[in-house]
Amino acid sequence: MPNALVLIAAVSYGLIFALFGYPIFRVLLPIYGGIVGYAVGTLIIVPDWPVVAFLFALALAILFASLAYFYWSFTVGAAGALLGYGLVAGSAIYLNATTPISFLIGLVGALLGCVIFVTAKDLMVMVASALNGAMIVGGAAYTWLGPVSHRDTITLVVFAAVAVIGVAVQFRYFGKERKYSAEKYRKTSSRP
Repeated sequence: MPNALVLIAAVSYGLIFALFGYPIFRVLLPIYGGIVGYAVGTLIIVPDWPVVAFLFALALAILFASLAYFYWSFTVGAAGALLGYGLVAGSAIYLNATTPISFLIGLVGALLGCVIFVTAKDLMVMVASALNGAMIVGGAAYTWLGPVSHRDTITLVVFAAVAVIGVAVQFRYFGKERKYSAEKYRKTSSRP
């Protein structure tokens, strides 16, 4: 069984992200961009040259972190595409679809997720952060349960409960805010 402190930290982070992901989204974008940049950098340069690999990965981390903050609309679309692909392809695999079929179905889910996320940015930031937080809490629950029978069912129930509660809480407290959509910048006139 993994360290209890790691599981508590994962559950805490997941709950914070599920319940308050909307206001902290812009803070986390450069952090996630840096993580992705570092991961891409370590994949490109082989570990035979550890110093070069580290410096290249660090440079890509800084670049991706900067781009993620300034081009966050693209990042929202990419998040929608990833989430759409993951949900649809995962569902297809769960329903015993073959790998090529689940991949093609996943691409359709990615396209739909991207379009939906770009169209309704504020709501989708709430939904994506709630789902991501729920995945982290669900993963921690899955790990914590170990070889318990019905572990998959319990994990799915935990994921669904945290996701629904996260969306409801964020929509209740942040639903009228428009931090990310273009509506924020439109001026309204009081003239008849």
